[in-house]
Amino acid sequence: MNQTKSFLITCLIFLSVSAGAKEYFAGLAGNDQHPGTKNRPFKTIFKASEMAMPGDTITILGGEYHLPRQFRPVRSGLPGKWILYRAAHGETAVFDGSGIKKVVQKGDSVQFSRQTAGLFQIEKVNYLRFENIQVRNSDAAGFIVRGPDCKKIELIGCKSHQTHNSGIGLWYCDSVLVKNCEITAANDNDAKYYLPGQRRGGEAPHEALSICGAQFFEVSNNHVHHCFKEGIDCKEVSKHGIIHNNLVHDLPRQAYYADAWFGLLEDVEFYSNTAYNCMWGFAISVEGKGSELRNVRFHHNLVYNMTGAGVLFGMWGDNLLRSDIHIYNNTFYRCGSPQVFSGGVGSFDILSKNFRDVYIYRNICDKGWDYEMGFTFTPEEVKKALAEQNFVAAENLFEGPKNRPSRKGQFDVMVYEYLPPDNQIGAPLYRNELKFDLVPEQIPDVKSTGRKWKYEPSPWFGALKPLK
Repeated sequence: MNQTKSFLITCLIFLSVSAGAKEYFAGLAGNDQHPGTKNRPFKTIFKASEMAMPGDTITILGGEYHLPRQFRPVRSGLPGKWILYRAAHGETAVFDGSGIKKVVQKGDSVQFSRQTAGLFQIEKVNYLRFENIQVRNSDAAGFIVRGPDCKKIELIGCKSHQTHNSGIGLWYCDSVLVKNCEITAANDNDAKYYLPGQRRGGEAPHEALSICGAQFFEVSNNHVHHCFKEGIDCKEVSKHGIIHNNLVHDLPRQAYYADAWFGLLEDVEFYSNTAYNCMWGFAISVEGKGSELRNVRFHHNLVYNMTGAGVLFGMWGDNLLRSDIHIYNNTFYRCGSPQVFSGGVGSFDILSKNFRDVYIYRNICDKGWDYEMGFTFTPEEVKKALAEQNFVAAENLFEGPKNRPSRKGQFDVMVYEYLPPDNQIGAPLYRNELKFDLVPEQIPDVKSTGRKWKYEPSPWFGALKPLK
């Protein structure tokens, strides 16, 4: 077969697939007995999902849809023939779950708020894309993508508002993209999520955006704010993922969280994210029995106006080993505040002593409250301990030592200021510091130590390229 003939056959196959693809519509004024056209739409997303085949599109017309039960997509797409669920262009399609109080699980009716489940339960399906779909008022979660038999799922431009559990949760799934989504009011623990006389839990479950045991994932350009717990949490045995260009702010706990449980969390990269007005910027912890964290990178992130630390090596849970951690080209500005329950706080709070092979370089640490870098090793033991555990902090720009007296905090430990050698003292001139425009107008030159870093840094200090 010659190349021209082969090309023509390929084109004919593509055209036949495209011609065979259908678009189904659902709208509040529709009827599930209709054919699902734009002029005669279905009434429910459930009917549209039953009809859609690989390559088809389901378009939801604008309106507020009150779900009588969880929505579970009926079938998968195929490679090159994804099924697309989307809101109509320029219209707002909102799915409200306030009427769902019970769900059937293994033949029993159980309280929805007790489940790690979503209004949109994406499970045992592949090759599905959801665009600009909004959910709200869930006694459990907003969107849940649950594996292990679930891969190639994309949530793009979706929104979740007012949930007891996560706004978006990725649970042991594979190859998932969450992009340009917004999460608000996640992890609400209000009494309305409990039955009369039921004991109220100490806190709501999970986090605003929970990545739990997922692999080959991308979480990017999302906006998480004004929620009730943590922001974006990569936890349990998650691996091979990137978390970048997200904006997280106005939370009572950490904006970003690397949190090992039940096994090995590895090969995760956080870059070009922004956080402000939270308790901590990044928290790194190894909590569950038998767990470990390794090969996690944080670079080119901007963290400012934290109540607590910019980076926290947490002591929660079993406080096990974290290793092969690379933190470089980040900007930490005004991290820490007085009278924080966790004790002394600043840019880097190395609360845990259980680490090895940590590399911190080319960061800006400016206006930390109690210190720019602090450890729970005593001043007499810190140099030797860091050398033995291969903790390297060099080529950073520190505003300077604070020389504040230490005080006990979380876990009844003291954090002592220590600025390792081979760093510089100084601070940038920012473009507009009062408005937290932290692009440097001028910045000192890096005095290189000659060290060859595993992950090549930018030639300047901090997350943002200086103007000159």
